[in-house]
Amino acid sequence: MPETASSKHPLATVHIIDDDAHLRASLLNFFDSIGQRAAAFESAIDFLEHADLTLPGCILLDIRMPGMTGLELQEKLTGLGHPLPIIFMTGNASVATSVSAMKAGAFDYLLKPFSSESLIKATKLALDRNAELRGKYASLLHARDSIASLTPREAEVFGFVSKGLMNKQIAYEMGISEIMVKLHRGRMMKKLDARSVADLVRIFDEVHPQGSE
Repeated sequence: MPETASSKHPLATVHIIDDDAHLRASLLNFFDSIGQRAAAFESAIDFLEHADLTLPGCILLDIRMPGMTGLELQEKLTGLGHPLPIIFMTGNASVATSVSAMKAGAFDYLLKPFSSESLIKATKLALDRNAELRGKYASLLHARDSIASLTPREAEVFGFVSKGLMNKQIAYEMGISEIMVKLHRGRMMKKLDARSVADLVRIFDEVHPQGSE
């Protein structure tokens, strides 16, 4: 049996959103057979009202549904800031619709009827991507919390060190002795769990993306 999504992401859930009850049941049975968690929803509204979006996972989403369409749900989720990768399912080989979905941030799309191999591959890659995004987000939160624990002086030293200034230069900029710079720097690096200037630069860039102040 090929490697399945569940083998790397045992806690992740594949959210199935489709108005076709037979397809929902079929997909639930399939994912159960390969040991992958899955949940099914008959509409976009049903999903928004009952799905736990705090958990890792991905979305298998039908493009054409009564009420809120797949593309409209995609737009809604983007606005809410939820990073679950979306794999669109469509029974129509509509190039324009597929292009619109991909441009709006869809992870992939499957043309019905699709094979079990293509389904496993798409969901595995989507769950890998979600795990990557969640890891980056957790790292960002940790970095922000660590920076928030710095004193004003330590935060100032952190900024100068991240810009490549030497202790002597920092002392001049701050109007304090080099010894005090070293003291603040040591405490700052300990709080940020940084072992080198490269670590500090990475943390600074993570919290302050290029182009932001």
